[in-house]
Amino acid sequence: MASKEVLVFAEEHKVLYRHIIEAVSLGDIDALDALMASDLVDHNPVPGQVPGRAGFKHWMSTARTSFPDLSGTVEHVLAEGDLVAGRVTWCGTQDGSFAGVAPTGRRVVFEAYHFVRFADGKAAEWWGTADISGALAQLRASSLPDHAPG
Repeated sequence: MASKEVLVFAEEHKVLYRHIIEAVSLGDIDALDALMASDLVDHNPVPGQVPGRAGFKHWMSTARTSFPDLSGTVEHVLAEGDLVAGRVTWCGTQDGSFAGVAPTGRRVVFEAYHFVRFADGKAAEWWGTADISGALAQLRASSLPDHAPG
């Protein structure tokens, strides 16, 4: 059985993860300074992303340029010790260029999955994958269903 101390840290890390998703959703780039280590290791950076927290901030700025109303809902979050696993549903309206697709004004909904390792109260390592293919299919579709998948 895990010690109470390990369980408390796991719960704290879940809260920190939710705060990161909230910061991205609000476009609060400065909040990431308190949530992520400056030398954050992003194991799945986008092409051209610089290392560290600065790279994550650049990704966030780019994503919010493409989807200014980008918003994430944490659907599931699990934690054990210093590791957090999360599933997020992202949605946003494409008002900027995204992956070679000119602005469409269409709303997309897609999922992302993350593993995050925390150290000293901040995200130290980040692994993430998102259904970019699904988002692109929604942007390129000639018509969209009445309700988005979720």
